[in-house]
Amino acid sequence: MGGGCFVRFLIPNFVHSPDAKQLMSFFDANAHLCHDERLHHKDRNIHYDHIPDPATKQLLDYYEQKNIFFIDHYFKTKTKPWHEPRLCRWKKGHSMDLHADKNNNLQDLMDYSSLVYLNDNYDGGELFFENEIFKMKALSCIIFESGPHHKHGVKIIKKGKRYTIPSWYQKI
Repeated sequence: MGGGCFVRFLIPNFVHSPDAKQLMSFFDANAHLCHDERLHHKDRNIHYDHIPDPATKQLLDYYEQKNIFFIDHYFKTKTKPWHEPRLCRWKKGHSMDLHADKNNNLQDLMDYSSLVYLNDNYDGGELFFENEIFKMKALSCIIFESGPHHKHGVKIIKKGKRYTIPSWYQKI
């Protein structure tokens, strides 16, 4: 857990290794399913509703429910998914600037963010917050509040591919 007003929880061994391998293999075999209306995300996201494979959807559903359990427990609240989870693959040269998931506008109804890491065999791609940098371990998860006081980003991928499951949750 971080200091100050920034609260986050790191959960090691959140994902079963065979599940991570299955999800990464699915992405690699189905990269043609990538779609996003935001240009900078278009070739790195496979959205849930574009996944034709029931087994892959079942795994994403499982980890979404597991996230709810941890968020509700650690933040002492009750939540539901804000949006369907997605599979994300970051390739060499990809990065993301410092941003907040929730910017206090009417469309941003999420209260909590989750990043599940399927692998760690890449260079660069560290998760960073305004004053901290994390090289997340494979199979781990980080959960935190989505608001503008929890800005974060991704350092440039220097080598390899970084696979994650980003997802967001709102209070009930």
